[in-house]
Amino acid sequence: MSSTTTKAINLDALGSAEMRTAPFPWAYYTDAMRDPDGLIASFPTEGFEFHSQRRVLETLGKRDTDAWYQHNVATKALLELGADKPHDAANLDDRWLAVADDLLSAEYRECLSDLTGHDVRRLRMQAHFWRFGEGAWFTPHVDKPHKIVTHLMYLTDNWTAEMGGCFRVLRSDDPADVHTEIPPVPNNAIVLRRTDNAWHSVSAIPRGHDRSRRLLQVWFWDD
Repeated sequence: MSSTTTKAINLDALGSAEMRTAPFPWAYYTDAMRDPDGLIASFPTEGFEFHSQRRVLETLGKRDTDAWYQHNVATKALLELGADKPHDAANLDDRWLAVADDLLSAEYRECLSDLTGHDVRRLRMQAHFWRFGEGAWFTPHVDKPHKIVTHLMYLTDNWTAEMGGCFRVLRSDDPADVHTEIPPVPNNAIVLRRTDNAWHSVSAIPRGHDRSRRLLQVWFWDD
């Protein structure tokens, strides 16, 4: 598929990705964005909300506990669920407004449908910025049944596997049963199609780390 109609998202790279079948349907590819350096530089810094569990733990006086660090994750909407325009557009760089336009395009949905083998054209979409801070990690889990397709695009500057925060494709709910580990290096991307055995996790970011793992996450929901 030609990507000439998109401004920010590299549909050529997305369309050329290989959807793997083991241990569940997923794809990994590079060059997700046309101008990753510009998007990294303009990644939002304001308007994020921390994970609800972290807020609960703070209310209970459990700040700096293992569980508090585990949920040291914050999000901000780029596109609210089912929205047709960006959230908080006035405070977004033009480069991120271009990303939102691409996500809302028919070409993006068509490309993702072709890749995953699931027609996402009729589904509601949501897109959020994510920041993972020191100590953060995600336990092995399978997405909710109505969360059909997920697209992750990493925009963390100068990140290496040794810095943690790696996405793990798992064979089971055992955190050590790792099929593939993908570091969140700049402009990497992952696509997941939800199945009952689509176990995945995120490895811990060591404490004392003063930088955050950053990405854009897109979901397609079937109600």
